Amino acid sequence: MNKCLGMLTGAVALLMPLTAGAQTWPNKPVQFIVPSAAGSGPDVTLRPYTEKISKSIGQPVLVINRPGAQGAIGAQAAAKEPGDGYTFMLSNIGQLIANKYTMKTPGYDPDKDFVPVAIVGRAPYMLLVNPSLPIKTPADLVKYDRENPGKLALAYEGASAYAGSAYIKSVMGLSLQLVGYNSPLQAIQDTIGGTTQLHLQGTAIGLSFATSGKLRPIVLTTDQRLPQLADVPTMNDSYPGFGSFEAWLMIVAPASTPPDIVKRMSLEIAKASETQELRDLFRNLGFFDKEDRTPETAAVFLKQQRELFEKMAKAADIKPE
Repeated sequence: MNKCLGMLTGAVALLMPLTAGAQTWPNKPVQFIVPSAAGSGPDVTLRPYTEKISKSIGQPVLVINRPGAQGAIGAQAAAKEPGDGYTFMLSNIGQLIANKYTMKTPGYDPDKDFVPVAIVGRAPYMLLVNPSLPIKTPADLVKYDRENPGKLALAYEGASAYAGSAYIKSVMGLSLQLVGYNSPLQAIQDTIGGTTQLHLQGTAIGLSFATSGKLRPIVLTTDQRLPQLADVPTMNDSYPGFGSFEAWLMIVAPASTPPDIVKRMSLEIAKASETQELRDLFRNLGFFDKEDRTPETAAVFLKQQRELFEKMAKAADIKPE
């Protein structure tokens, strides 16, 4: 009996510092590491959050930009921080999934070094077509490609878009060429100009080109439609089981961060998301309007995206370099 009581007392003693720390959190500035440059899309999306979170928690919230190496530099920095609830990272598919497939030594383990906190936003990729072509639906694309084998070229930028493009090509049985770009805007301009005929792009960058008619969206890669493009079908409409390949942003924390602090930050992110400023921002970026921002939902979503990307990586024959 005394032995059991001693073990119980010891366990309680171990938990007390964690609980006490969580109860007094935060008592100093909180930092968000962004693995991209100041002024980039993720950076611009995060800053309205940090302003609102700072007011709510009564502490400064700092944005630390650590760009480079497809986000691996920022992820390495975040992974090395103590899990004390004062460091978080804004991440996307690159840092949490793609780098594992494209880099031999990313310098961190995306599966073990971080814990999901909250989804910031999710948006579809769109398959965009030069409007001069007689392609308005996925069926039109398949028909045109079969009648003109090897004559269509699809512009993409980045490892994630490459994997998505190769996956679409495989699922639809297309013969089109995949052409890589370093700049998404250059890929868009070349597709508008006809150098390439198709382009796979997320709504954050591509929505204005789609709604203006400069490029024609023929299909979304997600499993749900977007209100701004209500008539555009999803890949799952024509190819059930395709999955939901999305452009997304997620807040994560070092893996040892106390669960109650993770939960508190997820609540702060959810509260900030309900402000009109951020709701308007989401709509302009083509994000889905309603989002469950709990850590549990983020973890389930991340697992689904990892499983889907593994299929895409096989279709694209991606090898780490």
